[in-house]
Amino acid sequence: MLRNILHEGQLEKRIQYMIEVMFQIRKDGFKDHAAVIEELDIVEEEDQFTHLITLDDVKQADSEDILNVFKFDEKYEENEGKYISLSKEILQSDIESDSGSEESGEEESDDDENEDGPKEASKIIDRTETNLITLRRTIYLTIQSSLDFEECAHKLLKMELKPGQEIELCHMFLDCCAEQRTYEKFYGLLAQRFCQINKTYIEPFQQIFKDTYATTHRLDANRLRNVSKFFAHLLFTDAIGWEVLDIMKLNEEDTNSSSRIFIKILFQELAEYMGMGKLNARLKDE
Repeated sequence: MLRNILHEGQLEKRIQYMIEVMFQIRKDGFKDHAAVIEELDIVEEEDQFTHLITLDDVKQADSEDILNVFKFDEKYEENEGKYISLSKEILQSDIESDSGSEESGEEESDDDENEDGPKEASKIIDRTETNLITLRRTIYLTIQSSLDFEECAHKLLKMELKPGQEIELCHMFLDCCAEQRTYEKFYGLLAQRFCQINKTYIEPFQQIFKDTYATTHRLDANRLRNVSKFFAHLLFTDAIGWEVLDIMKLNEEDTNSSSRIFIKILFQELAEYMGMGKLNARLKDE
C-alpha cells in the first residue's frame, strides 16, 4: 500500500523520504530496532516456545486463583537449598557444553584454514542505491533547515561530496524548486552560488537543462513554471552558458504544448531581468 502511494509521486518530499527510510529499516531487518533488547534476550532460541492464546480461550473458570494466594512454606530453607543446588548444576552443565562446542568449533575452523589456505573476503556490492537515498535525504534536510541560500550553500559545501555526486546535488536543487507552490528565488540563488564557486557544477546544470527540456511533457503546470524560472535565473546570471539554448528548435514538429510553455516562461523571465533590448542583443551575440 505504502509503495503504491510512493510510486504515485503525489506526496510531499518530506513524507516521501520518511516512507523510504521506513522501507530501508525493514530491509535491514530492524537491526537498530530490536523487538527484544539484548539484556532481556536470555532464553536460547531452541528453548523458546511460542504460545498462541486468544481472548476467547481465556475463561474465568479455568483461571488458577490459588496461585494468587500466599502459602507459607514450613520447609523454606530446605527447599531453597535444593533449588540453589539444582540451578547451579543446570547452569554449570550449560557452561561446560557451550565451552566444549566453542573449542571444537575453533579447532575445526583452524583445520579448515590450514587445508584451504587464506580466502579472500567476499566483496559486497550494494545495488539498492541506499547511499544515494541517504545522500538525497541529507541534502533535502539541509535545504529545509537553512534560513537563506548562503547558509545552505555553506552547509552543503562542508559535506565534501564524492566525485560523481555533484549531479545529484543539482537534481535536488531543481526537484525541491519544482515542488514549491510558487517559484522561490532561494533555489536560483543557491544554484548560482555553486556554479560560481566551483565550475564543476556548471556542466551538470547544463545537462539537466537539456534533459528537462526534452521531458517537459512530464511536468504539470506548476512544476513547469518553477523549473522555467529556475533556469532563467541561471541564464541571466551567466551561471550556465547560453549555448544550452541550441537544443530549442522553434517549429511545430520539434515542439509540443509543454515545451512551448517552457520557452514562453523562460524568455518572459529573461526579458523581465534584462529588458528586451539587452535580451535581443544577447541572443544575436552583439
